[in-house]
Amino acid sequence: MSQDFDLKVVTPDGVAFQGRTISVVAPGTLGYLGILKNHAPLVTSLEKGNLTYKDEAGSPKTIKIEGGFLEVRNNRVLVLTDKIVV
Repeated sequence: MSQDFDLKVVTPDGVAFQGRTISVVAPGTLGYLGILKNHAPLVTSLEKGNLTYKDEAGSPKTIKIEGGFLEVRNNRVLVLTDKIVV
């Protein structure tokens, strides 16, 4: 049984990342939050920090974001952020 789900990270300049992932850890306003497949629907604000995810192979990847919003719905995670720090 597959444990992966969709992750999409969007900035005002366009899509910064789109792909399959097995977990996401995001810098929520009240602390970091973890998301796995079949997570309950959720909309929350994000703070400046590291958005970490594991790709389908289980390799961790990090994107530094400058805050924004995160939505979880139907095994899809959408992150809207003003800026990604390179």
